[in-house]
Amino acid sequence: MELVGKLFSLLLIIIFSLPVFSNENALLKDAKKAFSRKAYSEAIKKFSKYSDLHPSDGEAYMYLGYIYEYKKDYPNSVQNFRKAAELNLERDHKKTVLLKLALFFNYHQDWNLAATYAARYLKYDSKNEEMQKIYNRATSNRGNPTSNTTYIQPPKTVETKHAVEKQEIKKPVASLEKDAEDLKPSSEYEKELKLTPNDENLRWEYSLALIEEKKYDLAEENIKQLIEKNPNRTRYHYKMGIVKLRKDDPKAAIESFEKARKNPFSKDPNVFLYYVHLNEGIAYQKLKQFEMAESSFKEAHKQLAKDTPLLALARLNHDQSKWSQCAENAERAISLAGQIESHMFRFICLAEDNKSGPKVESSFEKYYGYLESNFPVPLKSPEKYQVGFLRLARYLTTLGKEAAAEKYFSVLESDSSINQTREYLFYRGKNLFYLGKTDLAISLLQKVSNSSASHYLLARCYAKKSDLPNVKLNLKAAGNLKEEYWEMAKKESDFAIYEKDITFKEFLANKGEVGPNQ
Repeated sequence: MELVGKLFSLLLIIIFSLPVFSNENALLKDAKKAFSRKAYSEAIKKFSKYSDLHPSDGEAYMYLGYIYEYKKDYPNSVQNFRKAAELNLERDHKKTVLLKLALFFNYHQDWNLAATYAARYLKYDSKNEEMQKIYNRATSNRGNPTSNTTYIQPPKTVETKHAVEKQEIKKPVASLEKDAEDLKPSSEYEKELKLTPNDENLRWEYSLALIEEKKYDLAEENIKQLIEKNPNRTRYHYKMGIVKLRKDDPKAAIESFEKARKNPFSKDPNVFLYYVHLNEGIAYQKLKQFEMAESSFKEAHKQLAKDTPLLALARLNHDQSKWSQCAENAERAISLAGQIESHMFRFICLAEDNKSGPKVESSFEKYYGYLESNFPVPLKSPEKYQVGFLRLARYLTTLGKEAAAEKYFSVLESDSSINQTREYLFYRGKNLFYLGKTDLAISLLQKVSNSSASHYLLARCYAKKSDLPNVKLNLKAAGNLKEEYWEMAKKESDFAIYEKDITFKEFLANKGEVGPNQ
């Protein structure tokens, strides 16, 4: 993250020194003035109008990217920066846009796009060591199935001279497969295959396009044809495994991955085996063969010392409630890359292991801060981040942030695997109690059987409703399970309304037994 910090500092200098030229288009000049005043709604309208009138000029899109970034609308920000990158821009502006895109996709681990924009930036500044690090990391990780940026669609570009020049730039390093950006729609390949049905490379690219479009049945059919013609072609078996995995047939996927491992990809066998073992681990995990999954993830890490297999191990440990091992693997993953998901698992697993301290607090802040900045509506967050919502909500309750906690609890209320668990029912009931939503709290807490803490909270709820019989009923249940609640009840402010009630005092003194005044 240090290199991201260095480059981000450079970005801030560039952003706040954007020039306004006296001889430029009046509409563009007015738009920039609105931008300088932070009148963003006005600026958006004017930059949008300018871009409609000047479709080959990328400057308006660049400013729109900044505006949406300030507004924390990151998908729209990236969309506009990507548009700007494909159009006419001054050299310094083009470098800045490419820098921002490379940083963004590196952070979110969309390796194909991170490599693409880093390579383009290096065309302008080939000696930039920090960007070279991003490029090296991205190219070695291409094909990673855990990309965090699937919600961002590639922009539609205008065919300009600059765009044509862009197409002529060669990809610096070949990945295991053709990059998604280089693929044509599958319909175009279909037309070409009618003319040259025996063109193996064409059918391969067609198969990749089908996978990209999630047309897995057709992809499987075409890869099968390729395997029949060339059964020793390793990448065909690898991709067949990917297709089977996405069709939720992990057993068949493993069979394909085993065939792929027999003759590793010759250009870079470590990279190839890394992905084979990584996806094989996912397949074993789907089959609940946890030992085999663990072995595959560890083998992937041996091939390339990346954070992704460690994150996969942390996820596997979490699913098995192996909290200390989960935290350890998340810690190792953080030391390599510091993904938000790694921080999420470190936070969850340390908290579940009843640990506290700087590591818990640091990972909580990174995980929670990321969600609040990027997904203020938690329901819209990627599913992988929702794994930690229950523990996050519980932690927010302890910090006195009940309203924030309720946002995350509410996402889980429709999840049948969680919404009837004791943990969810008790902690959300507790949170609702502190929010003053007594009736809702009661409806959940009543479902938690044989829990002293739940009965005690119910007693406090009924006290707020001045329902003394139910206060006594639940206090007695709590005290019978854990005697310390009798002493707590004597000091509880919620029961102060009964301080002049002799029968209640006798009830507490006798620990629920009938006294002379009852």
